[in-house]
Amino acid sequence: MKKILLSLIIIFVSSLSAQVKNISERQYFRQYDWEVTSSISLGLSGTSIENTLPDYYGYGSGDEEFYSEISLSLGFFILDGFSFEPELEYNFFSEDATFSLIANVSYTINIPRKSIYPYFKVGYGKSGYTAYNYGYSPDNSEGLFESLDANVINAGAGLKIIQSSTFAMRLELNYKYISYNQTVNTPYADTYDISTKTSALSIKFGGSFLF
Repeated sequence: MKKILLSLIIIFVSSLSAQVKNISERQYFRQYDWEVTSSISLGLSGTSIENTLPDYYGYGSGDEEFYSEISLSLGFFILDGFSFEPELEYNFFSEDATFSLIANVSYTINIPRKSIYPYFKVGYGKSGYTAYNYGYSPDNSEGLFESLDANVINAGAGLKIIQSSTFAMRLELNYKYISYNQTVNTPYADTYDISTKTSALSIKFGGSFLF
């Protein structure tokens, strides 16, 4: 009788262990999965400006200004949880709007038996935003949609909340740093160099289609 009871306990524990293992297994964002994400951001940006002119021409930092963007990204999971995620953004600053193209890498964390997946990402890319505010055209200037000369560092952390087998909501805190160096010719001063650095902090809301 004891042997039978012990055998039943072992079978029950083994069965329970197998069920827990099955539930704990990563269900989403696995190797070779795809994720298509569309989102919108709202936040603030600030720009600092430095140039090689004498101090009386002025330089410094601007006030914080409203910032927003719409973006579309395509993620491919190289490993479970780890994806390459190129992103196309249309950035709206207070006095300008431009495209940015960013190559992100992202890691999505699996919490067993939960439908919420924390993630973080970091990326580097190019932008057309130069934060040029003096009214003169820099050398070799191109049109809004033709030039991606500024450097962009992108970082974010957020949550993916599973809604169905093919869709997840996304909420992200995003930081973007855009830097650009240019040479400027004006009719009032000698040729000079100017460096602009723009930081933007925003909240991104969006959704992902899972394949």
